[in-house]
Amino acid sequence: MGRNMVGKFDITGIGNAIVDVIVNVEDKYLEDQDIRKGMMSLVDLKTIENISDTIEIKTTVSGGSVANSIVALAQNGMNTAFIGKVSNDEIGSKFIDGLESENVTFACKAQSDDSKSGRCIVMVTPDAQRTMSTYLGISQKLDSGDINQDVIKNSSITYLEGYLWDLDDAQVAIKHATDYAKSSGNLVAFSVSDVFCIERFRDSFRSMIDSNVDIVFANKEEIKSLYENDNIEEITKILSQQERIYAITMGEEGALIIKGDETYKIEAQKIENLVDTTGAGDLFAAGFLEHFIKNESLESCGSRGVEMASRVIQQYGARLKT
Repeated sequence: MGRNMVGKFDITGIGNAIVDVIVNVEDKYLEDQDIRKGMMSLVDLKTIENISDTIEIKTTVSGGSVANSIVALAQNGMNTAFIGKVSNDEIGSKFIDGLESENVTFACKAQSDDSKSGRCIVMVTPDAQRTMSTYLGISQKLDSGDINQDVIKNSSITYLEGYLWDLDDAQVAIKHATDYAKSSGNLVAFSVSDVFCIERFRDSFRSMIDSNVDIVFANKEEIKSLYENDNIEEITKILSQQERIYAITMGEEGALIIKGDETYKIEAQKIENLVDTTGAGDLFAAGFLEHFIKNESLESCGSRGVEMASRVIQQYGARLKT
C-alpha cells in the first residue's frame, strides 16, 4: 500500500449530504420522545418536522460525517472534494454554500426531485452525548450516475462512510467509486459510521474492507460490533494479521492504531470543557488523514487525530472554529 500522494485532489469524500441542526435537550426529552440515547436513528420527513417544532435550535451547519472530515481537511490546507446528493431547495443550497465557503469542491449537481434535502437533528444532552435523528431525503438516493469518475481517479484517497449503505443503488455507486480509485492506484478509506449501521450491514462492510479498503476508522464499540467480539486485545490480534490500517478511537483512553505488527496507543488529551461530542470521530479521521497525506508516521497520524477530536468536543457542532 503506497503513500505517494499524486493527483488533483488530496482526498475526495463520498457521503450523505446532510445539514446538521444542533440543539440542547435533557435526557427526559429523549425518554418522552422514545429516542434511543447516543444512537443515530433514521426518520421520515413528518417526524423530523415534528421534532423541529418541539426544540430550540442552537446552531445549523452543513454536515454529514465524511463532509465534516473533508471540511476540516480543507481548513488545514488539503485540496478536497465532496460527492453527495442534494435537492435544488433551500437546505440543499445551504449545504453546497457551506462546503464551498470552506474551499471544498462540490463534485455533484443539485437535483430537481420531489425528495427534500437531508437534515439531521443532533440532540446534545448535559453529559455532552449526542443523539441523532436523521431524515436522509434525497441524500440516500446516491447512484452510480452521481460518481464523478474523473474526480475519483484524480484523488489520492477516496473516503467513504457506512451511512451510505441503506439503498442498493448507493452500494453499487460505492462499488464503482472504489473500483475507480483502486484501478488508478489510489487509496480507499472507510468509516464504519455507527453500531446501528454495522448491525444491519456487517457482512457487506467486512467484505468491502477485505477487498478494497486501505484505512478503516471506527470507535471502540463499533470495532467490537464489526468483529462480534467484546475483547479489544483479541480484536487487536485479529486486525494485526491484516495489511490495512485500523484507526480506532477509544474515548477517554485515546486511540489505537494498528497496521500489521505495528500497534500504537495514543493517549487522550486533557479536556478542559466537554461541550458536545458531535463530530469527534469525524475530526479524528480528518487529523489522521491530514498527517497521512503529509507522509507522517502512523503514530503522528493518530496523535493529530486525537488532537483535533479533543478540540472539537470543547465546542458546539462538528466544525472547528477557525
